[in-house]
Amino acid sequence: MKIASARPDSVRRVGLIVPSVNAVIEPDCATVAPPGLTFHATRVMLRETTPEGLRAMNEGVAAAAELIASVSPEVVAFACTSGSFIDGEAGLARQIETIGRATGCPVVATSRAIIEACSALGLRRIALATPYLDVINEAESRFLASHGFDVTAVRGLGLSGKAIREVPPAEVAALVRATDTPDSEAIFVSCTDFRALEVAGALEAELGKPVLTSNQVTFWGIFRALGIAPKLQGYGRLLA
Repeated sequence: MKIASARPDSVRRVGLIVPSVNAVIEPDCATVAPPGLTFHATRVMLRETTPEGLRAMNEGVAAAAELIASVSPEVVAFACTSGSFIDGEAGLARQIETIGRATGCPVVATSRAIIEACSALGLRRIALATPYLDVINEAESRFLASHGFDVTAVRGLGLSGKAIREVPPAEVAALVRATDTPDSEAIFVSCTDFRALEVAGALEAELGKPVLTSNQVTFWGIFRALGIAPKLQGYGRLLA
């Protein structure tokens, strides 16, 4: 008897390390995953999106990497923007090394992906829209500036932890509009637990410039690491 299945016989697996409170990136994965690619997540405890909370979370990254290695992924993504920039480039490099050593595969980190995506699009002047507290916005601005980017504006919602995932897409879009400046070449909407991917394409059409989001650039980095380039409509020019 032949058994019908919508799943290909051969699949490629991507591992995700995500903050425990994140309820957004996995639905976004389901939206953008091309046939034959599956996403598998493990979590690290995040209580509050503060410098102290993020550093405490990062102490669990090595153990999470060992867990996700069990599914034999081709690529692993550390899908936390603030967790990957909170200690600057040096901290990010340590995380990538730790995860790579535990998993034996290429590593994508959201903060590295935004740098690479902006460079690929030739962008230097960026407006920054976030759900974060001011102290996190300041750390992100320093991180971007350390890579040669001119942050033309920063606007955050002052949120932390579980509150970030509850912001509806319409409010994310309003934040992006309020953050845009005439001299910005693009807007980056930070946080993998922020429902920004859903409105990125429409906002690009409205504002006439790239709207990059944490999950969008993370997926772009994953696809590049896998050597694939699926054409996805409605999620911004980076994925189109």
